[in-house]
Amino acid sequence: MSDRLRKYLHRFFGFLTIFFLVLLCYQWVSGQPATSWFKTAPKKVFTQKPGTYSKKQRQEIADAVSKEDQKGLGINKQGYVAMPKLSILMPIYDNAYSKAALDKGANTSQAKGAAVPVMGQGNYTLAAHNWDNGYTGFSALQEKLKQNMPYEDSSGNFGTSSWLNGEYVYLANRNGIYRYKIVGQSTCDQDDGRVLGPDERIDNKAKLTIVTCLFPDTTKRIITSAEYKDYSPWETAKSSEVMLFDLKKQKTNVLP
Repeated sequence: MSDRLRKYLHRFFGFLTIFFLVLLCYQWVSGQPATSWFKTAPKKVFTQKPGTYSKKQRQEIADAVSKEDQKGLGINKQGYVAMPKLSILMPIYDNAYSKAALDKGANTSQAKGAAVPVMGQGNYTLAAHNWDNGYTGFSALQEKLKQNMPYEDSSGNFGTSSWLNGEYVYLANRNGIYRYKIVGQSTCDQDDGRVLGPDERIDNKAKLTIVTCLFPDTTKRIITSAEYKDYSPWETAKSSEVMLFDLKKQKTNVLP
């Protein structure tokens, strides 16, 4: 074998080895939780340290959170949703059946014709896009990107996940901040409206139901359930929680 051919084969197999290593690395990264440091480090929403907020500043934040800004689309502002663990911060509107509304943020997803749910009462149902990137919309609610597991196995059987159990979801409107604690995730078909039932409860307590698509099987939905814990008016809410909704400092994660 000539030296020239030997060098060519050496380079070829070297490039081939690097290619497969990169491919394996990509597959490993894709399968990691959305909260892995290398996925979230450059994408943090809540970067500000909490300070103290005066009564006037708290009122300004409350006004900003509830300000109507999409009347031209025929949708009404309900407030904001924040999940610090996942760097989620989005406005909430009232029509999950409108593509235009879903492009603006999260939306209440009550059954058609039903009353818009009320924060802190009954079954508060929310929906937003899963952009399959672990960051924007409700994408970060999926435990592992580009994998149906653990929500659906290879045979199509539904599964559950507890990876977010104990994490808090905060809702805010003009009145104050509502706290919910995640108790689990489940799976349903895209047309299964039972999870939107206004009478759904967790241990007879009000609950929060968050709906988003599963990827790659987009015919299924990830259902994140959280139980209602308590509420604080803006005047007495913790500064660390008020900070979550300080829209002068924080960035939303609505669209890619």
